[in-house]
Amino acid sequence: MNNRPPNSNVLLITVVQLLVLFFGFCFLIVSPALAVLYFVAVFFYWRAWRKDRKLRLKAWEETRKLASRVSLQKERERIAKMPEWKRKGYSSPTKYLADKERLTRRREQDHFLAKSYKQRQKISAFKKKLTSIDNLLKLSPIDFERWVRHHVFEKEGWVVTETRTTGDGGIDLVLNRKGERSIAQCKRFKQTVGEPPMRDFYGTMMSDGVSRGYFVTTGLFSLPALKFAENKPIELIDRRVLAQKYL
Repeated sequence: MNNRPPNSNVLLITVVQLLVLFFGFCFLIVSPALAVLYFVAVFFYWRAWRKDRKLRLKAWEETRKLASRVSLQKERERIAKMPEWKRKGYSSPTKYLADKERLTRRREQDHFLAKSYKQRQKISAFKKKLTSIDNLLKLSPIDFERWVRHHVFEKEGWVVTETRTTGDGGIDLVLNRKGERSIAQCKRFKQTVGEPPMRDFYGTMMSDGVSRGYFVTTGLFSLPALKFAENKPIELIDRRVLAQKYL
């Protein structure tokens, strides 16, 4: 295909224009009337040539675009038939596969490193929260009950009533929410809470006739205590639950 547009020879067009002017002056010297007829004929011929030239340029542009699209489509088809390693610019499939394997391992390594970093951050944050739980041991029993009231139960929508400091029968907080009545016992224990306190609390629940009981402690529950609370309406909240959920 010719990449040059039709009638694009500027030098030839300039020479023709000069010849037209030269012969026009010659006709003007010989006969003005003949010169007028000559220039009129040249004008109409020039206008027809300009129109034809525009049509030729338009057809040339469309042909060039079509050829470009066809060439591009052929190039795409040629590239699509090439193996992947060659399309990626590798000199051999072995180098391509080796580089692909290295990239996959690097991504896996980055994933595990990021996961390990997040895990360490969670552990570090959890340890800081456990330190905050240890600081609760410095509170008085009444202040600890008020802390539990505000940070645990009132945040969950319970209406909380504190019992008397003495003779409460093992009940520290009385909870009411949407017609449900529960009780809570709060213990600032550094050691493990065993089964006997759990039995006493369950007996208090039965005698008080509540639907559910909450045993909150800054320590941990022993295995017998956990087994005793199984299948009973007792919610156990130890130092780990306090650190994870309420700090």
